Amino acid sequence: MQKKNILSRRNNRLKNIAVIYKRELLEIDYDIVELTKEFNLNQEQIEHLLIVIKWDKFNKTILSKLLNENWSLDRLSPLIKAIILNACVEFWNIEPKIVINEAIEITKDYFGKPNELISGKSNDENLYQFVNGVLENFYKLLIKFESESKNVK
Repeated sequence: MQKKNILSRRNNRLKNIAVIYKRELLEIDYDIVELTKEFNLNQEQIEHLLIVIKWDKFNKTILSKLLNENWSLDRLSPLIKAIILNACVEFWNIEPKIVINEAIEITKDYFGKPNELISGKSNDENLYQFVNGVLENFYKLLIKFESESKNVK
């Protein structure tokens, strides 16, 4: 039963990433009605995407600040952006270690694990480490914002 539940959560996560990926790749706005039909989204996935939409600008602004001067959000592959943006929203209701681990595993699934690469080190080999670093720093900022907002009250 637990394995089925884990697979169901993974499938939901992958579908959410696919929707975000489409938006990032085609640089279009979200149309929930159209996306619900196209991806056969369930209520949980629709609610998740509404949160993604609500926090999209904020999350992208924070992510842009986290990237060093050699990188920009626009320079990232749409799939990496989708994985990261999905994880940013998941931090609000899932254990951070799980969010980061899932994002890393999905990145490895799409871009390969280091030992699966045929020759030498490629940029793809480092992508899961990049995703890990960005998400760890994003989460640290969320914690900082949260503690600062409590001090203001």
